[in-house]
Amino acid sequence: MTGKGRHAGDGGNFYRDLIIMIGGILGVGALVFVLLFVFAGDTTEEPVGIETTSTSSTSAATAATPSTSVDTTTTTSGTTTTEVPVRAPEDVRVVVLNSVGIAGAAGRFTSVLADEEYQMLQAGDYRPEQNPTRVWFREGFSAEANQIASFMLADSGTQTLVEELPDETLEPGADIIVVLGTGYQE
Repeated sequence: MTGKGRHAGDGGNFYRDLIIMIGGILGVGALVFVLLFVFAGDTTEEPVGIETTSTSSTSAATAATPSTSVDTTTTTSGTTTTEVPVRAPEDVRVVVLNSVGIAGAAGRFTSVLADEEYQMLQAGDYRPEQNPTRVWFREGFSAEANQIASFMLADSGTQTLVEELPDETLEPGADIIVVLGTGYQE
């Protein structure tokens, strides 16, 4: 029997093969790491969409001319800009609901919006009480909801929260629902 082990090669080939194998494993690992780094991209981008959960404010010039159909709402994400055309008030059906119990407030604000040429539905009441005033919109009417919120801010200083309609069965004929909340000012 010889003194060499089963894996021993001629002239030290075992150590050479071991170094080549370790180098190959490290090389493949480095290549995978580089490919993942290069092709993974930046995952910190924010989603594109119109911001609808914050209060809106515009200049007095925009609020003073709500009946024109050339106003636009700008949507931004990163460095891109998308302009969404705003429908004319006569193409938007609005209902005003009172959640604070100020007698006749919803009816009076309905008249104000009717003077701005919105298609108004019968005013009513809403429970539970909202804080602040809410402007809820159906899909596709976010720009118009923001325009009404801007009008309310310019007209009476009322801060609003613009949101998607939380319940599709609420006021089925309306595109936008204004729920007067505790911060509503006439």
